[in-house]
Amino acid sequence: MPETENDDSGVTIDADTVLDVRVSQSVNIARAVILSIAWACTSSALIFLNNHLLREHGFSYPMILCSMGMTSSWLISFLCITTGRVKRKHAGLITRGWYARHILPIGCLGAASLGFGNYVYLYLSVSFIQMLKSAVPAVTMAVMYAAGLERLHGTTLTGVAVVTIGTFIAAYGEVKCSAIGVLMMLTSAFAEAIRTAFYQYVLGNLKFDLMEGLYVTAPASLAFLGLGIVTLELIQFVRERGWEIIAAAPHYFLVAAFMGFGANILTLGVIKATSGLTYKVMGQAKNAAVILLAVILFGNPVTAVQLIGYAMSLFGFFIYQRGKMQQDAEEAEKEN
Repeated sequence: MPETENDDSGVTIDADTVLDVRVSQSVNIARAVILSIAWACTSSALIFLNNHLLREHGFSYPMILCSMGMTSSWLISFLCITTGRVKRKHAGLITRGWYARHILPIGCLGAASLGFGNYVYLYLSVSFIQMLKSAVPAVTMAVMYAAGLERLHGTTLTGVAVVTIGTFIAAYGEVKCSAIGVLMMLTSAFAEAIRTAFYQYVLGNLKFDLMEGLYVTAPASLAFLGLGIVTLELIQFVRERGWEIIAAAPHYFLVAAFMGFGANILTLGVIKATSGLTYKVMGQAKNAAVILLAVILFGNPVTAVQLIGYAMSLFGFFIYQRGKMQQDAEEAEKEN
């Protein structure tokens, strides 16, 4: 006879059911952790590779560079769908109107985020860019709350506020600060925050498979990147014979393309496994590692004021994580 146990309301619950729920929760947590680690490693490596190609290798075409990763993302997802390796579960849902309302904004915002996010490496150091990124959770929280995808909580709000203040202190201490670079970074941050809200709705709420989500969203991002390339980079690329740089070291660009696919698919996976805001805040731990490596590998200067500001940002990150755990526990209690 199966064992049973009573919950607080006196309702009898089968012990096997309780065990299944706990195992399922453990699997989901493990999956989220694995995806987060893989995303952090891949995206960090891509940051250094892009920085090398843009600044040291002389390939000063940021949108063309990030379009390589998006092209590989679409081609791989297209092959998986057309060969039947991945089933399209939402084909009937995607009408022209639905695509225009949900996917085209993702494409436009994705192109802005990736394009300006790559351009900024021509103006700011890797370490300072990562410090500026610590303000992204504040932008993301505001966007997610406005979209009704996140609920405000006192502790998490405090954590994000501390992160933001720390970012301003770090920016104040920057030795070589370019106003154009900072403006591009802020534009990229706002575009990414709004895109994340769309991603969470499309992937999380509608239960899109990761590869299907990439198959649907990548063409829209490519279209807007193409528009940006034609407007900002194509004439210069042709005049300077930029393809010769690619031909001289094709392995660098192939690696960048496949790493771009990895970063794109893992980003979707992390957002689906956690939430858009959690994904952004987790990025702060990754940014700290990138800053340390940038100082060691590239000799990026970091002042004492910047270190104080960034230390405050990391402290705010831990406050946020504590608040998020409290918020999850409160929501679990309400459900029970």
